[in-house]
Amino acid sequence: MTRSSIVIALAAWLVFPACCGMVQAQEEAPAKPVLRGSLVEDRAARQLVEAGDARLDASETEKALELWRSVIERYPRSRVRYTAHMRLGNYYLDRERAYDRARTHFEAVSSEENRDDTQRADATLNVGVCHYHGRLYGKCFQVMRGVIEEFPVSAQVNQAYYYIGLGHFQQGHYSRAIEALEKVGTTLTDEDSNNGKLEAGKRFFIKIEDADLAVLDAEDSINVICKSSNGDSEKVPCFPVGRNVRVVLGSIMTQLGVPQPGNGMLEVKGGDKIQVLYTDAHTEDKKVDREVISEVIVVGDGVVQIKDGAYRESLNGVVLGKTVNIEISDADRDVTDKADTIKATVAIYRRKTDEEVEAEMAAQVAKDGVPDEAKPAEATAVDDLPLLAEEKKIDPFKRIETFDVTLTEAVVERRLPVISEPAAAGKEAATPVKEGEAASDPPVEEKPATPVPPPSDAIHTGIFRTTVSVVRNEKALGDGILQALPGDEVRITYQDQLNTGEGVQAIAAKGRCLEGNSGGVRVTRVLISDEELRVQTQLKTADALTRIANRYKEFGLKEKAKDK
Repeated sequence: MTRSSIVIALAAWLVFPACCGMVQAQEEAPAKPVLRGSLVEDRAARQLVEAGDARLDASETEKALELWRSVIERYPRSRVRYTAHMRLGNYYLDRERAYDRARTHFEAVSSEENRDDTQRADATLNVGVCHYHGRLYGKCFQVMRGVIEEFPVSAQVNQAYYYIGLGHFQQGHYSRAIEALEKVGTTLTDEDSNNGKLEAGKRFFIKIEDADLAVLDAEDSINVICKSSNGDSEKVPCFPVGRNVRVVLGSIMTQLGVPQPGNGMLEVKGGDKIQVLYTDAHTEDKKVDREVISEVIVVGDGVVQIKDGAYRESLNGVVLGKTVNIEISDADRDVTDKADTIKATVAIYRRKTDEEVEAEMAAQVAKDGVPDEAKPAEATAVDDLPLLAEEKKIDPFKRIETFDVTLTEAVVERRLPVISEPAAAGKEAATPVKEGEAASDPPVEEKPATPVPPPSDAIHTGIFRTTVSVVRNEKALGDGILQALPGDEVRITYQDQLNTGEGVQAIAAKGRCLEGNSGGVRVTRVLISDEELRVQTQLKTADALTRIANRYKEFGLKEKAKDK
């Protein structure tokens, strides 16, 4: 509701009692506003909602709907009634496709009496979705724009842009549809953050919320400074996500490497701290040009793989008599300019026999059958009851041998694709100097050369590699070589100390031990002689062409779609 509409509503509220004062002079005073339900009512209503959820999970749909309706009827003052409305609305929208009935429930939740902004945003979005499925595109656009304006930093904004684009597409307004769909994903919520962590090598997104930024136009921008403890400093432009919105977004690419300030790329290493500096021109406490600082730490999610000899493809098996090529990617373990090292654990696991599995199951049953006197008598809940023997998860493999290995950071050549710009008409990209022509004459419209980084011997890849030999033997010898038999499993385990999640994460990869030779494969014939393989190739080609034709058809290019 805009400010003008609020003033009109207040005026109407003040005039109405004055007009009705003479009529109701002899009646009692007007009733007080309805108070919110008590905590006891909220608890009882919540139990009914949970009971309805359980009924729905048990496929007792009518009982679930009846329980949710009873919450609205029996507890009209409880805030839990909005949850019941959401349950009913989602059911009618997703399962019954009864869009009008679903919309009435969503409109009840989207009222201003509901103080849960997240619930209101979700309900308002669903009102627009009901209008979209009802082919009321005008009302759908109005509701979706209300979501964007009233909840500009919510997760529902991306979906609002999505349905606006779909509505324009259904009406044949392709340019408007493209404009709306391009804005999908531009809104970052608090759920999208990594809790003050930046994954090295990924794009770093910056979101700034400031009421003063609502005056910016769509083409305006503000600059923030990103400084790393490694010595790099970059200026990042941030642009508003819409009109009259106090949120701006910016991003910069990060990579492991030696810091080069001002090159448009933020060079980092493991353990660095990145500071984002934003100058707030006008603050709420009437201060000017106050510097706001936000800090994140550089981390990396570890990945463990068994690779081929060229370290190009991942493998799910190893050949006895060969080596296991282990590769671990963990960007935050690159902490120096030299080749860093990390440690991992390799082990051989062999399948248990049926007698060993039965003996282990019997031991677990005997252990669970022994009463625990130290355990209190009231701890007999369903969750505390022991599982049956057949429900116990028993690892079918047993460990034969294990030891630690050291992986060293490797030099990896990364070739980025270079897009060559075509030479303009009448100009040649590289014209040799002819005889009698001055070699010092500059070419027409010469562009400044891109600065080339100075050569460096530093290693910043975050990729660690090592090899371990695997031989055929039944018993472990403790000589740093894996002793295995066909059918055994090689397991590599790595403890990732720093990651985008919480705490230390154990990452593992495994491969089956095989006999034979896994040498390189080379193409000797282009003709496919196998009839089944040839048909599969043709089916995949036809599927790809059909997908391309569907895209042409969606944008109205029927002739090209027909050709495909």
